[in-house]
Amino acid sequence: MYIIRKAVEYFFPVIPEDLYLEAMELLNEKEKKIFTEMAKYDRKHSLEVYKKVRENDILKNEILYKKLALLHDCGKGNTNVAVRVLHKVNIKTGLKEHPDRGFMKLKETDEELAVLIKNHHVKSYGRFMDEFQRLDDLS
Repeated sequence: MYIIRKAVEYFFPVIPEDLYLEAMELLNEKEKKIFTEMAKYDRKHSLEVYKKVRENDILKNEILYKKLALLHDCGKGNTNVAVRVLHKVNIKTGLKEHPDRGFMKLKETDEELAVLIKNHHVKSYGRFMDEFQRLDDLS
């Protein structure tokens, strides 16, 4: 069922306009540009993570983690579905480097956010990141 849901989301992502507009208020112009250049599937996923972060007791007051939710996958580019499936089943693809590519995109704009993007898959990075990863995995 999970694979079917993800396939439908990949091919037919629906982005709620109200959530999108709310989230865009957090980002500066360069961050907005990076977000809007992300694949539509990744934007939808990021908004789902953002929604969970803003409702989470641990992270809801952490603006940096709300921005992380929106931009954590900005290094994925416009990756096709076949590569995404291979990556999910632990076959080495270019997606493994998406945190580093995301870091490079953001390092001149917000270094603190860029470091979080680079480390958003690192286990035991800290209490906030552990909670963020849990929410990301649920989305």
